Amino acid sequence: MSNPSPDSSAFARMQYYLREIGTGPRGSRNLTTEEARDAMSLILRQEVAPSQAGGLLLLQRFKGESPEELLGFAQAIREGAIIIQPAVSGLLDVGSPYDGRKRSVVVSPASAIVAAAAGVPVVLHGERGLGPKHGVAVGDVLDALGIDTDAAPETTQRMIEGTGFGFMRQAQFVPQVFALKDLREEVALRTAISTIEKIYNLASADYSIIGLTHLPYAEKMVLAASRMGFKRILIIQGIEGNEDAPTSRPCRAFLWERDREDNEAEGTTTELRVNAAQFGLRPATKEEMAGGDAAENARIAEAVLAGEPGGHRDLVVLNAGLRIWLAERASSIGDGVELARIALDSGATGHKLEELRAMKLSV
Repeated sequence: MSNPSPDSSAFARMQYYLREIGTGPRGSRNLTTEEARDAMSLILRQEVAPSQAGGLLLLQRFKGESPEELLGFAQAIREGAIIIQPAVSGLLDVGSPYDGRKRSVVVSPASAIVAAAAGVPVVLHGERGLGPKHGVAVGDVLDALGIDTDAAPETTQRMIEGTGFGFMRQAQFVPQVFALKDLREEVALRTAISTIEKIYNLASADYSIIGLTHLPYAEKMVLAASRMGFKRILIIQGIEGNEDAPTSRPCRAFLWERDREDNEAEGTTTELRVNAAQFGLRPATKEEMAGGDAAENARIAEAVLAGEPGGHRDLVVLNAGLRIWLAERASSIGDGVELARIALDSGATGHKLEELRAMKLSV
C-alpha cells in the first residue's frame, strides 16, 4: 500500500502504519515522528477500532519503539492534555510507573515530601488501578497519607505554588489516555503509553527523575524525555524498575543535562553508580524492603517523616538527597543527603505533611 494522504480515512492510515511496523524483522521500519504522532492521535480520539489500536501498541512493543516514535507519541498525548505552569522555580517531576509495584516499599512519596521540605518544589503523577502490574502506586500512598490526589488542574497548580508539592491524576489532566484504561487492560502488557506517561511533563518542570525497568530503553528514554522541556533528567534503574534507589546495592543511573538554556539545545549524558554506602547509609533489610499495601506504605512514610530511625529512613534520605541534588539545590548527592537529614531532624518534614493534609481539607 502506498503512503496514504493526510486526508485519507483513519482506518486506511492505521492500516498503513500497521503494515509498516508489522511485516517482520526484514520488512518493518520505524515510523517517523509525524507518523507516530498521527497514529497515537487516532488512538486517543478513538477514531480507529480497538483491534487496530491494540494491534499498533502491541506491534510497537514487539518491534521496540524508536526515540522518534516515542517523541511522536508524546507529542500526540500532550496535545490532548491540560498542561499547567506553576509559578515556582526549579520544579521537579517524578516519573513513577503508573502501575506501581507489588514486591517492595514505595519510597517516592516520602522522599518527595522531604525534598519539598528542603525547598525543592515537587510534582508526582499517576492514576488508580492501572495494569498490567496493578501494584501500589505513588498516588495510592499519598491518598492513604491524606493528601489530595484528585484535584483539578487549577487546584493542583495552586497547591504546588503554595506548598511546593502537588499530584496530577491522569483522569484530570489527560482524559483521552484515561479513556483507554479498558483497552490497556485487554492488551495486558506495558506499551509505549506506559513509557510516555512517565516523561510527558504536564507541569512544565525543569527537572525529572524517571524509573527504568530495562537498560536497553535508557538511551531511548533520554532522547525522548530530553524533548519534553526538562533541563536535567535522571533515569534510574531502581527498586523494581522504579525511580527509588535501593540502599542494599549500588544501582545504575543516567544523568542528562542540557548544554544551554535553549530548549532545543543538545545535551550530555553521564552514567552514574549510586551507592548508599558512600553516604553512611545502612542497607535496608529484606523485611524493610517488603512494603505492603498502600496503608502500610503510608504508615512507613509517616513514621519516617516524624523522625523514626532505621532502614526506611535511610531509604528515604538517599532518595530525597538524589532529588535535592538533581534539582540543583545541592552540589553533590552527598550534600543532598545531608540536606535531607537536616529536613527530617528539624521536624520540617512532619510540618510539611500536615500542611499538605490541611490543603485537602481547605479545598
